[in-house]
Amino acid sequence: MSIDVSEVKRRLLSLLNDSNLVNEYLRQYGPNLDIKHIKELKEKHAKALSLVQEGSGQDPIYEIMVTCPVCNQENIVCYELKAKSQQIIKNKFLVPIYSGASGFRTVNYSLLSVTVCHRCFFASPDKKDWIKDAEKSQLPSNVIMTLQEKIGERKAIVRSISDPKTYFSRPRSADAAIISYQLSKARAKVEAWYELPYSLYKLGAYSLRIAKILKDIDIDNRDLLREALGFFEESFRTSNCPSEEIEMQVIYSIVALSLKLGDEKKANSYIGVFSTLHNNRLQEMKQDPKLNTVIIDKWAEKAKMLWEDRDREDLFKDE
Repeated sequence: MSIDVSEVKRRLLSLLNDSNLVNEYLRQYGPNLDIKHIKELKEKHAKALSLVQEGSGQDPIYEIMVTCPVCNQENIVCYELKAKSQQIIKNKFLVPIYSGASGFRTVNYSLLSVTVCHRCFFASPDKKDWIKDAEKSQLPSNVIMTLQEKIGERKAIVRSISDPKTYFSRPRSADAAIISYQLSKARAKVEAWYELPYSLYKLGAYSLRIAKILKDIDIDNRDLLREALGFFEESFRTSNCPSEEIEMQVIYSIVALSLKLGDEKKANSYIGVFSTLHNNRLQEMKQDPKLNTVIIDKWAEKAKMLWEDRDREDLFKDE
């Protein structure tokens, strides 16, 4: 019986989440799936990453200064990632995983990506939300006014931190990173109240960032996964994402999270949503030939791969 190499590659990519590792596996072991060899390769890769983190290399982070759009506090440190300094892959929940590239050392940028105002605790990983040089914040005035009124809620999140400027500086602890995403969620909830596009998607994404940090420090994260699932479902229900690419990511994330949380019925129903969208698009293409199903089909395939592998015990092992 001939071996379907493309199918082996697909399975390996699902297991290893890294095309470079897939090629390395095929080079070492050929087109034969062996869980023992897969685990060995992943362990070697993890050890290599730890050496990069502990060893020498250029710093991939640089700082810029921004101003808070809510309280006008100046000289807030924003940590930026140098271009091409990290190889970035995404896990099955689309959370980025970083490893050093081109002579740069590995930095988990997810811990640093949120900029926090140490005065009013406005927080966002989106640099366009801040005032930089002569550029105004992209946030609408009504959102900014409401955020000014809700400073007490944000102060309750940070609790009794005596020196917030130092607390959110680099190196940023896991606890500080979690709080930075909680503060970002407080901002995004105001955006959601005003029905701003992508606000519910952001809430789901922030919950997943917190969930990954908790996973990395061996703390149960299922409540955060459930929370993320709820935000994504609401995002889809309300058509909160104008971008087709992001909307398809939302549906895929619902499938992935439903499988992780043991709800196969829900996962299967959202895979069916992809089929419905595909068929609807085919009908639309009869009137507008410029349309296509590429984005729908891409994310549908990713979701179907998860469904096919749903009985694998290690499917979400590293998520």
